Amino acid sequence: ALPICYTVRNMSYLRRKDFQRETRNLLTEYSDSSTIHGVKYLGGPRRRLPERLWWLLAIAASFYACGALIINIYRKWSTDPVIVSFSQTPTPLWKIPFPSVTICPLNKVRQSIFNFTDVLTRLQDDPKSNITDEDVQQLRALSLICYSYNLVHLKNVSGFWSNSTEEYCYRLMAQVVLTEEALFDMFTWKGSSNKTYLSSIVTEEGLCFVFNMMTNARIFRDDVVYFQQPNSNMASLKSIDWTPEKGYPINASLDSFPFRFVNGGTGNSLEIALTTNPTDYDFLCEGPFQGYNILINTPVEVPSINGGYIRVPSNQETLIMLKPHMIRTSDKLRAYEPSGRQCYYEAERYLRYFRVYTQLNCEMECVTNYTLTKCGCIAFHLPRLPGIEICGPAKYQCYRDAVEDLNNIAVDGVKGLEADEETPNCNCLPSCTYLTYDSEISYGDVSFKGHYRSNTYFASGTKENVSYAYIALFFKEDQFISLVRGELFGKTDFVANCGGLLGLFMGVSLLSIVEIFYFCTMRLLYRLKENREIFTDHVHCT
Repeated sequence: ALPICYTVRNMSYLRRKDFQRETRNLLTEYSDSSTIHGVKYLGGPRRRLPERLWWLLAIAASFYACGALIINIYRKWSTDPVIVSFSQTPTPLWKIPFPSVTICPLNKVRQSIFNFTDVLTRLQDDPKSNITDEDVQQLRALSLICYSYNLVHLKNVSGFWSNSTEEYCYRLMAQVVLTEEALFDMFTWKGSSNKTYLSSIVTEEGLCFVFNMMTNARIFRDDVVYFQQPNSNMASLKSIDWTPEKGYPINASLDSFPFRFVNGGTGNSLEIALTTNPTDYDFLCEGPFQGYNILINTPVEVPSINGGYIRVPSNQETLIMLKPHMIRTSDKLRAYEPSGRQCYYEAERYLRYFRVYTQLNCEMECVTNYTLTKCGCIAFHLPRLPGIEICGPAKYQCYRDAVEDLNNIAVDGVKGLEADEETPNCNCLPSCTYLTYDSEISYGDVSFKGHYRSNTYFASGTKENVSYAYIALFFKEDQFISLVRGELFGKTDFVANCGGLLGLFMGVSLLSIVEIFYFCTMRLLYRLKENREIFTDHVHCT
C-alpha cells in the first residue's frame, strides 16, 4: 500500500524563534538609526564587548545625571513656584484709599470722672472699706484697659472677680475717656475742618476714634457684634464696597468712601490737633506714658494695638509720611495651592466673623475662637456672636495666655514643628492682594500756647492747662512701585527646562520619544507579520 503523507506547520516554534530573532534585529536597526547620543555604539556587528560596555556606562551616567537634575527642577517647581518682582509701571495714589487712622489717647480714664487710683488704693488697704458697689463695678470694667497690674489680691472683694456685661463696659469706657469735642481741637481733611467723619471704636486701649474705616456692615457678617459708633453724618457718604482685591470701580467718583487722595505732599494731608489736660491724668491707670497712639490700617481691617502703632508725644509736631506697600498676584497663580503661592485670594478663605479676608482679620478671628474655647469668654475688644460673655479680671490673664499660645504656635510653624492638638494653627497667610502703609516719622518742637495767645482766630482760644499735639499724615509721593507675585516656573518653563537637560545629556527630543514608541510597537508588529507569512513545513508519512 502506498504511504499516507501529511504536512505539519510548527507554528508555536516559529513564533518564538521569530520573535527573538526579530527583536534582536530590531534593536540593531534602532541602534543604527537612533537620534539619542551614544546608542548607535551599542550595536553594530564589529563592536567588541569592552566598547559596548564603555558606551553603556557613559549612557547610564548621563541618564542618571539628567534624571537627578530633572528631579531637582520638579521639586523647585512644586515647592517654590512663585517669584516676587517689581511692577513695570507705577501705581497712582487714586487707585488705593487713604488708610484708616485710629487715635487712642493714653489718658484712658479722666480722674475727674472716675478716680481709679483712689478706689484701687482704698481697696488694697482695706477690702472692707466703705466703697460702693458701683465703684467696684467701675473698677472691674476699667481694670481691663488700665496699666497692667496684678489684681489677684482683690479676688475676695465682692463683685470684683467676675465678668463684665457688654453694655456697661462700653458705656463706662465712653464716659471716662476724653470726648470727641474735648480731644480734637482741629481736624482737617482736604482743607475742610470737619469732625463728622470720625467714629468711635474700642481697642485694647479702650475707646478710640477712627477716620476712614468702613462701617460694621461692610467689615463684619450680619450676626457679629462689634462696638463701633459711626457719626450719624456718615450715612450720607457715597460708600462703595471696596476691598484690596477688587479696588475702586472704574466709575467711582473721587469723593467716594473710603476716601483717597490724588496727589501726595503736605498740601494733601490729614491734619489733627489734639488736646489733653495733664492734671486729669490717672497715672496708676495709664502708667508713666503720656501722649497718643496712632494706628494705621486698611479701611477693611479692625485696628489692633498688637499690630503696631505710632507713639505721638504731647507738645510736639508729628509728621507721618506714608508710603504704600502693595503686592499683587498674577491670575496664573490661582491654579496653585495657597501653600505654594503663600497667599489667599479673598474668596478662597472663609472667615466666620469678617466679610473680607486679610491676614490681620484672620489672626483676630483665630484669637477670638481660641479664647472662647480656652477661657469660655472673649476679650472686650474682639468681635463675637450675641450672648458671648466678655472676659473680666478673673479671665483676662487666660486671654493673654491664649494670645501667647498662638504666638508660640506661629513660631513653631516657621520652624516646621507640629502644633499642640489643643492649640489651633491659624494658618493666616497674607492676602494675595496685600496692602500696608509704611511710614517715615519726624518730630519737632511746637508752642501752641504762644500761637493761640497771639491769634484769636482759633475758636478754642488760649488754654493754659492743656497739652497740645499736632499730627499731619500725607503720602510722600504721587505714585509708588508695587510688587507682583508671579510664576517662577510654569508648566511651559518646566517642560522647557526638562527638554534642555534631556538634549544636553542624552540628545533626546520629543521625536526621539516618538521614535522609541514606534520601534517598540508598529515596527516590531509589522516585521513579525511579514515573517508569519513564511512557514516551514514538516512532512510526515505513515
